[in-house]
Amino acid sequence: GGGAIQVGDALLMEAGVDFVRERRAFYDFLLIRYVPNSAPPRLSTRMDHLRRVAAGVLFGAAVCAMACGVVSMLTASVLTSFALIWIQCITVEQAFASIKGRVVLATVAAYGLGDGLSSTVVTDVVAEGVVDFGSRLGPIGVLFLVFMITSAMSCIVSNQATAIILYDVVKHCKMEDVSTLQLVVMVVLGASSSFMTPFGYQTNLMVWKQGGYQFRDYTRMGTPLTLVTGLLASVLCYLLVKQDPPTPPNPP
Repeated sequence: GGGAIQVGDALLMEAGVDFVRERRAFYDFLLIRYVPNSAPPRLSTRMDHLRRVAAGVLFGAAVCAMACGVVSMLTASVLTSFALIWIQCITVEQAFASIKGRVVLATVAAYGLGDGLSSTVVTDVVAEGVVDFGSRLGPIGVLFLVFMITSAMSCIVSNQATAIILYDVVKHCKMEDVSTLQLVVMVVLGASSSFMTPFGYQTNLMVWKQGGYQFRDYTRMGTPLTLVTGLLASVLCYLLVKQDPPTPPNPP
């Protein structure tokens, strides 16, 4: 910088873990303390370089194991998390701090809501309405309708809750030219396409005020983007995702 350091200035410094202990014996600083919720840099040691490579290898191994059907997603995630803690890529405190309580609560509550809708036959009624209306639109029209319903709902509710609730609906939809797998794919894509409001996704909220955007900016730009995305997704899903996976035989 261009200014000289004066007595009484407060400095924000990035230093290693030993800096505070070593500098307390000197009189260069009147007060030295850690910044709450901060962490020292971890890019200077050889072990940290090895941990970075190991983290990438563990992630790739977990993805391959899930893709090949060796282990379930839950098992792979738990084993990878324990491995990252064991090799000290992260601490236990950092692992727990990364868990978003609101997202977990919303997801768990959505499971309860989905079960409630199924047990009260609400999902059957909604599914029949979708099938009756969608039968006039053709298979691509049905997929597009499911995408738009999911996208509109995810603009208000979190995408995790939207996917869970609407999954209970689409699994009851029985159509001749549209498979359940195609409908589920459209739910997944639609739940991740909340472009029309700033409330559906955290990133939308992060840039809302800082970027000087207004609510109508999301609607004005997000609506055509959602329509184009939904149309392309519907066509590609109909062409590439043909049928439901075969049901595994019952064990003897």
